[in-house]
This record gives sequence, C-alpha cells and structure tokens, in this order.
Amino acid sequence: MWAIPIESSFTGSLASEMSEHFEVFKEYTMSESELFYLSSIHLDNISIEDPLKASYRAKALLRILNGILLLTDNYVLVFDVEKISFINHKGEWINRHVYGSDRDLEYKELENPFQAEASKLVKYKRIPEDDEKKRDYIVDFFDYAYKSELVKEVLILFSLSKIDTLFILINTYKIIETIEYDLGFIDKTAKTEKIGLFSEEFVKAYEFFEKGKFGHYSNSEYGSGLFSRHGVSDKKKYEDKKGNPLPPVSFNDIDINVRTLIYEWINHKLMVEKGYRYPSVKREIREEQMKDEDYNFDL
Repeated sequence: MWAIPIESSFTGSLASEMSEHFEVFKEYTMSESELFYLSSIHLDNISIEDPLKASYRAKALLRILNGILLLTDNYVLVFDVEKISFINHKGEWINRHVYGSDRDLEYKELENPFQAEASKLVKYKRIPEDDEKKRDYIVDFFDYAYKSELVKEVLILFSLSKIDTLFILINTYKIIETIEYDLGFIDKTAKTEKIGLFSEEFVKAYEFFEKGKFGHYSNSEYGSGLFSRHGVSDKKKYEDKKGNPLPPVSFNDIDINVRTLIYEWINHKLMVEKGYRYPSVKREIREEQMKDEDYNFDL
C-alpha cells in the first residue's frame, strides 16, 4: 500500500470518511504527535519499484480531491508526493525516493488515475442523514469523478486554476464548455428548454458567464492581456460600441461563480441518479478584487 503525507486543518475529519476510492489515516510519531497520510486502492497495482508512477497517480488523485474541497472553501490538502512511502503486507514502512521526471508518464496518470478493478471497489449503501457516519459531498463528488470522465476533468481543471493566476481564464472557459456539453446546451433553444431543471444557484452562476462579458474578456488580449485565451490580435478589441475600453471582469466574481457552477452541476447529477443532493453553498462577493497572492495555494 502506498501512503502519501498530507497536511490540513481538517485531516482529522477526513480520516472518518468512508470512500471507495481513498482513505485518510493517521500515525503517531515517537513524540505522540499525529501525522496524516492518504492512500488509495487505485495505487495498489503499482510496484514498490515504481515510486515515480505512484507519485504521479497520487498527485492526480489529490488534485481531484482538492478540486472538490475548493468548491466550498479555500482549504486544501498540502502534500508532498516525493516523500511517498510503501507499506508492505507485514506493516513495515519503506520510504521510497522519487528521482527524475517523466512528463509523458505524468500526463498519462493525470488522464487516467482510476486504475482499480471495479470488482475490488467496496460499495457502501446510503447512510441515513442522522447517522454519525453519513457520507458527505466530498465522498459522493469524488465517486462522480470516478464514474464520469467529464466530472474528473472539470475538477482537475479547477484545482489547477488555483495554482497559478495564469490558468484562471483558460481553465474556467474549458470548464464552462465541458459542463455545457454534458448538459446538452448545444444552442440557445436547448439552453432555454433545459435551464429550468436546475437550481437557482446554478442558473445565476451560468448566466454570469453566459450573459456577462466573461467570454469577450477572456478571449481578448485587449481585455485580459497576459491571461487571455488567445494571443495578440486586432480582430477582437475589448471595447464598447463607441470604442471605449470596457472594465475588466472581476477574478473574484469568476472564482465565486465557477465554484457554484461546478458544485451545482455535480449536485444535479447526484439528484437525478440517487434522489438526493447537498445544500447549496452560500457565498458573499467581496467588494475588493482578488489579488494574485489570493490564489497562491500550495497544492
């Protein structure tokens, strides 16, 4: 079993989650302090002799998990896959050093981190809401990342957008296009017919991107500059009909609305399939625009 050290203010609560796909557990040091680790059945088919592959797959799984955690707050799991360990069948811990890099392998593992045989996944029944061990949105959303390629991609894109400000507009645009494709929003008529099926929070977040200036701003180098989805071009000026420059779109507003959009999208899928959903997350849009340092999460 592979174990990856993780740190956060809520690792203790994660250790009580019952997920088919990951486990958070704690070990005690000689001084009786707690250390937390993440393991996953999806790492079990990787040999002790291949720590590089294990580190890349673990990183991909943690990207997905952090993407889910970021939907409701700014708390994430800090991890260091270079300190990965292997626990053998005797319970002995063997530290494995990660040497070098392999970008092709990293891409492959990010594309397909779920490697466990379906027959080996433990299936949990729905636990009553008043039960202490009831599953929460983290577990259900992670299971959707396993079942849906599009959910997995969106969560990874979202978590990566938090690593560097440069990725915010590019990844957000891709997230919106992916969600639209999944929901069958192929044209204006389809959107009008289907939008009524979704929560009020989803509709508001979607209309922020659909009816606002986000598309124009994010596509135009004249609007978003270095962060633009496209390079320099004279074809798309970011200005009004009179030729006056338009104001930038707030990164804070983009952040709040894309979180809501993803959360309510997965919530909708959960309601359709399993008949229950999780409460919407109430967020306040602060007046001060977010700065680059607000996005410096250690993921």
